[in-house]
Amino acid sequence: MYRVIVADDEPIALEHISSIIGKKCPQYEVVETAENGKEALEKVAGLHPDLLITDIKMPLMSGIELASEIHEKYPDTYTLIVSGYSDFEYARSAMQSGVCDYILKPVIPSAMAKSLEQIARKLSRNQYEKRSRIIQELCRNEECAPELLRQFFTYDSYYCAIIRRNGLPRRFVAGRAMETFSEVNESYTVYGRDEMEQLYIIPQVLLNGKNISAYIIGLSQKMHVDTDYMTIVYDRETCRREELQDHIKRLYHTLDAVSVVGMDQMIGLDGDSEAARLEYDQKAIREVMNNLEYMLKNQRIAQLKKEIRRLYIQWSYEKKPQMWMEYVTRQILFLLRKYEESSQPTSECEYMLEDAFFYATTSDELMNSLFDILFQYIKTTPANAKVDSPEFVDSIEQYIKTHLSENLSLKNVSREFGISQTYMGKLIRKYRNDSFSHYLTKVRMEKATSLMREKPQLYIKDIAEMVGYSDQLYFSRIFRSYMGMCPSDYMEGMEGA
Repeated sequence: MYRVIVADDEPIALEHISSIIGKKCPQYEVVETAENGKEALEKVAGLHPDLLITDIKMPLMSGIELASEIHEKYPDTYTLIVSGYSDFEYARSAMQSGVCDYILKPVIPSAMAKSLEQIARKLSRNQYEKRSRIIQELCRNEECAPELLRQFFTYDSYYCAIIRRNGLPRRFVAGRAMETFSEVNESYTVYGRDEMEQLYIIPQVLLNGKNISAYIIGLSQKMHVDTDYMTIVYDRETCRREELQDHIKRLYHTLDAVSVVGMDQMIGLDGDSEAARLEYDQKAIREVMNNLEYMLKNQRIAQLKKEIRRLYIQWSYEKKPQMWMEYVTRQILFLLRKYEESSQPTSECEYMLEDAFFYATTSDELMNSLFDILFQYIKTTPANAKVDSPEFVDSIEQYIKTHLSENLSLKNVSREFGISQTYMGKLIRKYRNDSFSHYLTKVRMEKATSLMREKPQLYIKDIAEMVGYSDQLYFSRIFRSYMGMCPSDYMEGMEGA
């Protein structure tokens, strides 16, 4: 509900406008009234309403002066001017002072309702964008003022949950991951650091007494792909809006600590639960590295390969978390690079490692990819040299474009062309300057916009399926993160062009 302050020096006018809002505008609530411009400015400063409705002529400060002050000091508060016929041109010029609309006296209820409906759409969009920025800050663990949380999260209590498909977000890969947000009119807030993740902030009242675990399972099923695994971390209990930052931080720390490649998990945290912590036995890790280094120094290559395979099988059996596996794998990788001359830059090694953890859906896939990366430093001849060409990558692109409606995972496309997932990722980076996932999304979005232009009679649901998305809502979120607008707005823009 949007909060309104009404300012007019005539008590009858104040009562009339407040009555119209109460009867005709259910999205709004009059929280205060004022009888002069100065009083109105003071109340706006204290209450930070969404909307100020002010008469154009008032004592101490006119409506135009008031609107200008509000626009400068409190840009999130919209202003609606009420004026008489004689002030028509004056009121119209007030639009330059930050006034979003004006209506004429005597105020007709239908005119007021129509104006406030238009303003509500603007407020909804503004709050959506502000809330999205706040969510980004919370997920980056930046401080957020409590008053902003109260302003843009209007319910008293919330459930929080993270649903993550496959590996944790990239940290080194070239190009920025596509953050995803909920649509403006969705009943709960959704944010994802990339297209594989959704953080839900769900008002308690939305559940209407439903079990939170069952509700989260229902949401996860919409994201589910048969070949993927999921890590779900959620709050069993609600939190107050002022506590959102702490709860989101705890969920993300837990996600990072427990995510295991290839393993489905659903972890519910109670009010007293602490975030899970990663444990690194540094003494044991040093012993592993010393043993591998001894084999390298003494050129026991066959034994080295066998030992690395044994270690990864053991760690997979022990269900070591992804973050732990990444930490140890980097140490092994840099140890191998230390004893083998390589022209490959360190950044490329980081990209390949991220591909391995990001795309693997089973522990076996992960091990195979890691072996490809690690064992390249102890091979005598390069592999796949014959396919390292622009023409070969063009054929991959053509295959993707003609099979968009199918499950085009990195695993499936790599198998189709007879190369490893690691090498496929390397080729796409080299010749398309992008990660495989972002490149695939780009191709899908370009095809979607092409279909919208060429076949405007198609439904958004049909277009989504034609480019590989079974869930229309998820498609809309990805489309918005890529194009900067939702699919319906894009199609409406083409109609008006």
